[in-house]
Amino acid sequence: AWISEPYDIDDGQQASVGTSIGIAVSPGDGSAPDKLLRNADLALYRAKGDGRGTFRFFEPAMDEQMQARRIMEQDLRKALPAGEFELYYQPVVNLESSEISGFEALLRWNHPERGQVPPATFIPLAEEIGFIVPLGEWVIREACLAAARWPEHLNVAVNISAAQFRGSSLMPVVVNALAASGLHPARLEIEITETVLLHDREATIAVLHQLRALGIR
Repeated sequence: AWISEPYDIDDGQQASVGTSIGIAVSPGDGSAPDKLLRNADLALYRAKGDGRGTFRFFEPAMDEQMQARRIMEQDLRKALPAGEFELYYQPVVNLESSEISGFEALLRWNHPERGQVPPATFIPLAEEIGFIVPLGEWVIREACLAAARWPEHLNVAVNISAAQFRGSSLMPVVVNALAASGLHPARLEIEITETVLLHDREATIAVLHQLRALGIR
């Protein structure tokens, strides 16, 4: 507990240290130093995933899970050029008129061996490894192209990850997608979560204002 106690730094500011611990015990978890360190690192990865500020002992299942994660990461990077992603369109209904006002674009991954992989399985991994940026660009382009073929009163909604707001690529991607498809900006709706505002808040708000200035909702 004493490690996490806050301490004073310059200008009256305080800082605190958090710790997560992964534990591997010889000889059951390995006798060679490199294997012990590797298994302790796997346990540390689990400790961080379970909320940080805790400790975990190595278990053989952790190695299996990490191997499965590495395979999925490799498959994920290959999936975009291989054309394995697909957009489903969920209707959005205006309850006052009981008419469809547009559609929300939902991403699906059709794995050649595993079949359809749930978004809850691959989206967090894509965000963690940075793959969500090129994948998100593909979603925006495809959704705009599809919506441009719909009747003009139908809009399209696209979910944007917080990771896509980091850097300066989101605005050019959106502008290019609208230009390439011919879709009117007012027919595009960007959906975000509150986590978008947790990182670089001022820059993020500036991007939101730029999107709004284009007519995007």
